[in-house]
Amino acid sequence: MDLSEKSVIVTGGNVGIGRPTALELARLGANVTIIGRNEATCSEAVNEIIESTGNQKVDFKIVDLASFSGIQKFADEYKATHTKLDILVNNAGVVAPPFKETEQGIEATTGINYLGHFFLTHLLKDLLISVKGRVVVVASDAYASGRITLDMMEGENPAIFKPVAKSGFQQYGLSNTCRVLFAKELIEQYPDLTCVSLHPGAVKTNIARSVGCCFQCIGKCFAPCLKSPDEGAVTTLHCATTDVSAGNGMYYKDSKIQPVKDGFVSKELQKKLWEVSMAVVEKFMSK
Repeated sequence: MDLSEKSVIVTGGNVGIGRPTALELARLGANVTIIGRNEATCSEAVNEIIESTGNQKVDFKIVDLASFSGIQKFADEYKATHTKLDILVNNAGVVAPPFKETEQGIEATTGINYLGHFFLTHLLKDLLISVKGRVVVVASDAYASGRITLDMMEGENPAIFKPVAKSGFQQYGLSNTCRVLFAKELIEQYPDLTCVSLHPGAVKTNIARSVGCCFQCIGKCFAPCLKSPDEGAVTTLHCATTDVSAGNGMYYKDSKIQPVKDGFVSKELQKKLWEVSMAVVEKFMSK
């Protein structure tokens, strides 16, 4: 596939599976912007990608997805220099320690993995819609540990944006359920877009660096069984570069549509999550 006329954003494209994702999209000729929090790793990733692919149209921006103001600043700058966005890969993810919050007072794992990407997509939607673009949402089978109910989204301060789990990994599961629901509702709100969510597999990354020594030790024990970042990027790249219109809104695993477990998604849940998420966005933008 030739992506030489395409503009692409990859969040977390400096590390983990985001890095080979950005590299392969650049190899296909795309104009790639990496979003990350660490300037050193972002710069290193861009230099590596340019050297490996020969594609000079690769850059990075420092953006903290826990900060709506930072996301807003990036989006304003991007829209000032780009007339379209063909592919948005919402890849970045964290497992935040319990009780850590974003700039908006949202529990950080859900706030970064889901709500930060929701806001970013909202701000860039016009650039995406103008070319009937594609949004690829990197989620995880961990959603199965994070069931969402309608009562978690009631009231002025919905429980879904507060710590609702005893462990960081349970909270991570809930954030990924949000991502799966988001992918489904995005195409309901904007039918011209293509959007899918996916499970990259169990990948050896540093996503659990903040959850304590115990979980990190467990991760090291299972490391030989985990995919490499290159292997983990395969399904993301499939969803970003092949025709997935027949599976629009669906969940992918091993580059194939994978049914979501019963009880985790519904029209009612996805619409309610969209509603409460937009309420947070509108409150911020009205200030």
